[in-house]
Amino acid sequence: MLKSIHRDVLQWWKGPDKKYFCVMLGFAVVVYFPLMSQKLTNTFDGLWMDTYYIAGGWELSIGRWLWPLADALRFGVQTDPINSLLTLSLVTLSFILVRRLFTTKDSFLTYLLGMAFISSASVSIQLSYRYMSPIFGLSLFLSVAAAYCVIRTENKVRAVVQGTVCLALSLGLYQANLGSFCLILLVYFLMLLFQKPDRSLIHGHIAKSLCSAAAGVVLYYLTLKIVLLVTGFQMSEYNGAASVSPLYVLKRLPIGVAKAYQIFGVYFFRNQYRNNILQAVGFFALIILLVGFGLLKRFWRVVQSRDLEYILLSAAALAVLPAVCNVMLLITSEATWRLQMAGALDLFIPLCILLLDVTRKEQPQNEKLRMAAIGGAVLLAGLIVYGNVYMRAVDQEAMYEGRKSLKTMTDRIADDLIDFGYFDGEERLPVVFVGRPSSNSAFLMREYYLYANTYAQIGRFWGDADVARQVWKSVFQNITPVNFTYGRVERYLEVYAESETEQMPTYPQEGYIRQIGDTVVVKISDDYKDELTSAEEEKPLSGFFELGQVDNGFYEPWKEEE
Repeated sequence: MLKSIHRDVLQWWKGPDKKYFCVMLGFAVVVYFPLMSQKLTNTFDGLWMDTYYIAGGWELSIGRWLWPLADALRFGVQTDPINSLLTLSLVTLSFILVRRLFTTKDSFLTYLLGMAFISSASVSIQLSYRYMSPIFGLSLFLSVAAAYCVIRTENKVRAVVQGTVCLALSLGLYQANLGSFCLILLVYFLMLLFQKPDRSLIHGHIAKSLCSAAAGVVLYYLTLKIVLLVTGFQMSEYNGAASVSPLYVLKRLPIGVAKAYQIFGVYFFRNQYRNNILQAVGFFALIILLVGFGLLKRFWRVVQSRDLEYILLSAAALAVLPAVCNVMLLITSEATWRLQMAGALDLFIPLCILLLDVTRKEQPQNEKLRMAAIGGAVLLAGLIVYGNVYMRAVDQEAMYEGRKSLKTMTDRIADDLIDFGYFDGEERLPVVFVGRPSSNSAFLMREYYLYANTYAQIGRFWGDADVARQVWKSVFQNITPVNFTYGRVERYLEVYAESETEQMPTYPQEGYIRQIGDTVVVKISDDYKDELTSAEEEKPLSGFFELGQVDNGFYEPWKEEE
């Protein structure tokens, strides 16, 4: 295994992969320069966690047993641009391996497809979790490396062993990348079926894929159990992790399958998760339609061969292709799907286009049709990159504007607390912040903020008491650094239930700061009791084509009244 890795590294350094890596990383730095230079984070955990972080008991309890070791090797340093550059390098290396599986020669199309994946929503949101973005990147790389080993290693036993180890390590960092591993193997399987090689090659791929997937999951699970036993931690109920068992998976498999297809449909056919700025006009629906037509055309050729085995295998592979992108939902259907889990979905279109391009080259075509097919693929890939890049610009600008608005608010709150006399005594009362900034009329939300993905809407916090406490504590550590004493979660719940809190005015009205019992209450908005569902948390504030024009009246030349 070590000799194989050493050989691949030398081949990469001497071959075209080096040029591809440099171009892709340069493109990534340009796209994500605002995030890195301004040290932007999302409004969720990315904001809560500091630039020094080493994973511990919580990460172990949700099954990510390799994460603490990865953090320790980086000494807990989580600052930018180091973290983002490391993550982007790993993402770039991952797609280099993907493209190498389907083509030996680069073209304009392969560059565009790499750019499309690098500028996708999953990479963007993972970068916004600055404290763990390299974990996402390393997990993706290991999952792709696992698939690469399974496909490229000729010795079946060695292929399964290498794939098993890499997959188990990937899952030990972030479980959702099981989808990327399975999707790559399935798309490669379709390529073999469309090419109709010797049956032994088809059967060998099936055996290697199933054995490595099963063994990788088992090795991950056994390692997790040993780590939990040694450390004394228990599995958390988070996303149903503690309930997973073979019987549980089988019992809830129909629910998981339905949910996997549903997420695929929502991601590509609705404008809820905003990967591409053109999807508001049905761009992804068109892409899926064209990709689906190309796949069915290849399938029809298999049907014409009248080989029943190949027909059944091709039909089954095409049927499960969308669900495989969300294969983790088949294992734990209780999991709440988040945008950072969309890595396989963002790989789906680039992989399918690579598949269609490879199988097109092997079919007899006249020159005009060949050029039309190449031109159409390049045009679609270019539009994906175009729309992705501008959507990433919207998200990053929303993070920047939201952070500025939040800082304006928290600076004023800190000054008002000083005027209130909070720091006058030696003992400081605990502070409870009630409500979220985005619900306050003084919080400025311009077009970028309204159209951005929810992770980029800084100030649109979750309302749960434990989360609210953590969020506000982080805000007054990282945005407006002030040393407050914070009320416990129990005190938050008590303040939420107080009728006096309900009667208080909100920021910046007089009286929005008040002492209630032994607690100083700062009321930001009135929606602090709202329990948002997962769907409501992910619901955008506005559609891109529903927005009004920016008020540019401030910039109009002043005219003297006549």
